[in-house]
Amino acid sequence: MIAQGKYTEALEVITRTLPLPGVLGRICPHPCEDGCRRKDVDEPISICTLKRFTADQVDIHDLPLTEITPRDEKIAIIGAGPAGLTAAYFLAQDGFKVTIFEALPVAGGMLRVGIPDYRLPPNVLEKEIKWITRFGVEIKYNTALGRDITVDGLMDDGYKAVYLAIGCHANMKLNIPNEDTDGVIPGVKFLRDVSLGDLKALKGNVVIVGGGDVAIDAARSALRLGADKVSILYRRTHAEMPAREEEIEDALEELGEAEFTEEEIRLMRIKYLSDVGN
Repeated sequence: MIAQGKYTEALEVITRTLPLPGVLGRICPHPCEDGCRRKDVDEPISICTLKRFTADQVDIHDLPLTEITPRDEKIAIIGAGPAGLTAAYFLAQDGFKVTIFEALPVAGGMLRVGIPDYRLPPNVLEKEIKWITRFGVEIKYNTALGRDITVDGLMDDGYKAVYLAIGCHANMKLNIPNEDTDGVIPGVKFLRDVSLGDLKALKGNVVIVGGGDVAIDAARSALRLGADKVSILYRRTHAEMPAREEEIEDALEELGEAEFTEEEIRLMRIKYLSDVGN
């Protein structure tokens, strides 16, 4: 359909199995392309980029609403992240009355509070969330499981099923001395605070410990918040960093390839070993 210039029809095909094409087209690491057999001929099909292209050509709200046969059953979904939104999309199209309960004041889960705006513009995400709610999905914000609602309580309120899509918002710890000191911020919390506007500026030098996608996003976000210098400290080599190579290259270009020298890393390791008494 894309090759024929039939972009609306292409988007209709995509949304049969995917409710967030513009989002996925921007942030998916597309591992399917590594296994695409087309690469044996020339190169893999750029399925991720094609989804983004199509979503950018057509306003998803212009797609006709499918005819839905209403059902009496109510379904509760805990969490308005990608899993919760996707479940709500398909359940609503099957006629169920769907309510999503979200702990945060915004929908999207880690798409909204874990991925910086420069990688996933909020308006792209918001447009596709609003499209999902057009099918009758209701989202209740600032409502946390265990604090404001319980599974038993929802069942007592008449919900026939509860789908748990609470996501993975927990911070990882280094388990080293003094990591709870003021000025040390877990990466996931840092990105969430930036996304929600709770952290608007940084000063001085910032060190990012780690080499994954969260570390890369945190480093680039810190620089954009006004940090004087941002450095990424990773315990292994560049080749072993778990973040995607294109993300690493973009970060190094933006950070001016700022990094610690081998001597600085050696001294940090010596100090750490001294602190833990090893």
